Amino acid sequence: MSGTATPAASRPSQDAIDRLMWKLRLKTPLIAVYDAPASDEFAPLAEAEPETCCFAFYDRWVEGETLVLRRGGGGCKGAFRALGLEKGGDPNVLAHMLTDGVDAPKAEGLKASADLALAAIQSGTTPTPSFDTVLVGPLRVDQWPAVRSVTFLVDPDRLAAVMTLAAYWSPDDVVAAPFGSGCSFLWKSLGPGEGPLAIIGGTDVAMRRFLPTAILTLTVAPSHFAKMLTAPEDSFLDREWWNELMDTRGRWA
Repeated sequence: MSGTATPAASRPSQDAIDRLMWKLRLKTPLIAVYDAPASDEFAPLAEAEPETCCFAFYDRWVEGETLVLRRGGGGCKGAFRALGLEKGGDPNVLAHMLTDGVDAPKAEGLKASADLALAAIQSGTTPTPSFDTVLVGPLRVDQWPAVRSVTFLVDPDRLAAVMTLAAYWSPDDVVAAPFGSGCSFLWKSLGPGEGPLAIIGGTDVAMRRFLPTAILTLTVAPSHFAKMLTAPEDSFLDREWWNELMDTRGRWA
């Protein structure tokens, strides 16, 4: 999914977004990846310190800040690779870092062998940003042309809802939970194009500590998100059993 190859979907209305958020009883902001230069349009902006995980900005996203990942700047190098800001590097070193640490800076033990890790690394298509920056922060409808993905930050109840909604118009399984870093789920894992694929994330054990215990993510392409906003009034979100679940929990999230 290149930052330059795929046009953005038609901009949804803020009223439609607010309608869905109300049905989900969700206050936690939607997070977007933007293929855009840093500007006051996204203020307040935050820059990452060296090697800082982008999910360390969770609380700042909730407060309305937008993270700037700048080629050559601070941040986790894994995020730079996953978001297309950094190319190259020896994939074999990364494969050993993910596994046994042989000739690598550390050993993470995430796969049974370096060969398996290498196959996982080489799968998928890395996005190509149009600028030297990728921004990650609250969804701003007025910046819709720059949006490359939309992410829900949700508890298991609402994850069930957005998973169901993501597949509402499809006979196929469109929800996937791949192996990868937390940042790879924000753009790279969607693959090329604007197809109806939804990625469950927040499952990278290295970044879990930056999220509240009950929070996972679901990420979709802009056009998919726009379609999700058109759920009719007789969908499950307006049925008694969904609202009974929300009433039973007795809270917004």
